[in-house]
Amino acid sequence: MRLFEPFVLNGKLHLSNRIMMPPVVTRLATNEGEVTEALIDRYLLYARGGAGIVVTEAVSVKQQKSGQLLRLNDDAFIPGLKRLTERVHNETDARIAPQIIHFLKISRSGYRQKVEDLTPEEVQGIPALFAQAAERALRAGFDAVELHFAHAYTMSSFLSRHNHRKDDYGGNFKNRMRLAEEVVKASRKAVGAEFVLGARINGDEFTLGGNSLEQGRAIALRLAELGLDYISVSAGGKFEDALPREGESLDPYTGYSGHRTMPPRWMPEQVNVYLAADIRKSIIAAGFSTPIVTAGRIPTSSAAQSILDSGAADLVAVARPILADPYWPKKFKEGREKEILKCIYCNKCREAEGAFEEVICYQWRGKDGTVKIPAP
Repeated sequence: MRLFEPFVLNGKLHLSNRIMMPPVVTRLATNEGEVTEALIDRYLLYARGGAGIVVTEAVSVKQQKSGQLLRLNDDAFIPGLKRLTERVHNETDARIAPQIIHFLKISRSGYRQKVEDLTPEEVQGIPALFAQAAERALRAGFDAVELHFAHAYTMSSFLSRHNHRKDDYGGNFKNRMRLAEEVVKASRKAVGAEFVLGARINGDEFTLGGNSLEQGRAIALRLAELGLDYISVSAGGKFEDALPREGESLDPYTGYSGHRTMPPRWMPEQVNVYLAADIRKSIIAAGFSTPIVTAGRIPTSSAAQSILDSGAADLVAVARPILADPYWPKKFKEGREKEILKCIYCNKCREAEGAFEEVICYQWRGKDGTVKIPAP
């Protein structure tokens, strides 16, 4: 089965298989952005479970408040992250990468900073923040870095048709793409040509007036031209259709676009795979071979294998099923499907993350309140 065969990521990084554990917030970091032993244990669990590459929850490139959010905005965070990478490399065959992120301010009062609010100087400082964080990730021993260009955050907001800045960073596609180009170029210069640099993008925003697959396709093509080593295709997760709740910060995963980011059980399996398939086809037609990653309600190894067989993607990102049973890859590979604790796509994990609680699978907790993680 190709899913479990080794794969070389853009000729640079050897993976034991084509399974990616994409970012899933744990809420196990400290409020100061430091690594904890519980956080290391969680990522070791994913790595031991058999995923070829584990991408961590988002890591901030800037010092700003956001609860238990990992950070790489200062050298002081390198030692803790190095403990994580050393444990993963010493104890497993998995590769590990941080997803680095820049985000805008939001408050419970209802205030939400938008890209139009940033001064030119603030915008022009963003590429250096990403580059410095990427270089710190390299020094911390990570195998790759993923740039977060998807969902509700700063970079995706610049790329979006919802970006109405009046300067060189907004309006038409060329201008909306400008900051992403600057971030990629600065980050590549910081980590060098041989280090794997990827990005996660939205194939479609699924909001009225936002980016559709047409824009997602164009963004991916330009990133391939810039030499990214992979493109991970997600969807949705936008503030524009979020449901307001009194006394709470606006949550970009509460509207329809948010459901497309993490498809619940009432949505079809593989609901977003067509986005990656279209983008991969377009990139190949343009003469590029940039590996494409797909995600979104992929419950079994046979479903993942069918994606590879159809040519829809080069790697398959499996998030909630691996959260439910971290040994999902290992058990499927060994023919032990009946032993797998299967994700029921209830999205209780998403609710925990939104409430700033430790993120575990709802099914881990017994009736008596004790937590039991599935056995290897």
